[in-house]
Amino acid sequence: MIRFETFPELIQWILWFTIPLLLLIGMWAGAVRKRVIRSAGDPELIKQLSHSVSKKKRRIKDIFRFLAIFLILFAVWGPKFSDELTEIHREGVDIVILLDVSNSMRAQDIKPDRLEKARFELRKLLMELRGDRIALVVFAGQAHLQTPLTLDYSAFEMFLDISDETLIGVQGTSFENALEAGLSAFDKEDLQHRAMIVISDGEDHEGNLDQVLNRAKSENVIIHTAGVGSFSGTPIPLYDDRGKLKGYRKTSTGEVVTTRLYTETLQAISMETGGRFVHLNTATASLDEIYNDILGMDQKEFSRHEFTNFKEQYHWFAWLALIFLVLDLLITDLHGTSRNWQGDYIRD
Repeated sequence: MIRFETFPELIQWILWFTIPLLLLIGMWAGAVRKRVIRSAGDPELIKQLSHSVSKKKRRIKDIFRFLAIFLILFAVWGPKFSDELTEIHREGVDIVILLDVSNSMRAQDIKPDRLEKARFELRKLLMELRGDRIALVVFAGQAHLQTPLTLDYSAFEMFLDISDETLIGVQGTSFENALEAGLSAFDKEDLQHRAMIVISDGEDHEGNLDQVLNRAKSENVIIHTAGVGSFSGTPIPLYDDRGKLKGYRKTSTGEVVTTRLYTETLQAISMETGGRFVHLNTATASLDEIYNDILGMDQKEFSRHEFTNFKEQYHWFAWLALIFLVLDLLITDLHGTSRNWQGDYIRD
């Protein structure tokens, strides 16, 4: 099989147009040469004067030049040949991300804020994925499946970028609702190869988790957790429609509401299901430890397909073109016979 490198459509047309153009130019040049020779003088005299030129060799040289130009163009098109079929297996696990988008995730104890830190770590995780399917659930007082399990990481990142506190109408933090939504996002026909990552500041306003954690264990879901924030209290900023800071969240009595990282609930969730807890509080902290644990899980096959492994072959055509150009230089268009003077000198 053969195929060519992809060029913009205009360049393809220019390249394909070059070959007939060269043929037309060669034919036109030959016709012009004959017309000039006929108009130069007596045909018999010109024939005698040009007797040493071999038309056959000149034609061969023209063919070599044309072939060299054609092969150079062919090499530029980037020909690829292959008769080798390669089978690709795509394996991994199903990973459901639970991202806390409650108002407290806007606290700026981690710059620029907790939510942006979580997004940043998830983008880094996407670059490390090796064929795993991934889903996104955003939650606050309620939970919403933002992206179902997918291998389209760019689509996941697009939905991640627009995930913030405005997506959930009911504020607060409910791990119970979040875990229920996350468990429902998994493929119901496969009760293996499942992992969940919860990213939150740990503030749980509805603490009934026993039932949902028992469900997670029965469905073989390992839940990892990542805490975002510091242990000291920090105010929750409020922004206007233009994204400018307009103040801080306050109670009905006018006191500024503060938030801190609560690791107790997050650690309990991960410990109960055999997962890992990490604290994303520094520039060096990341989700790498969690993903390394996920890589150690049994992998399942998501897809399998065959494709032809095309290999670059342009260099063969470039070498042939060079050979034809060298032959054109080595071959003379004169007859190989000796040219001796057979006429008489004119004397006074």
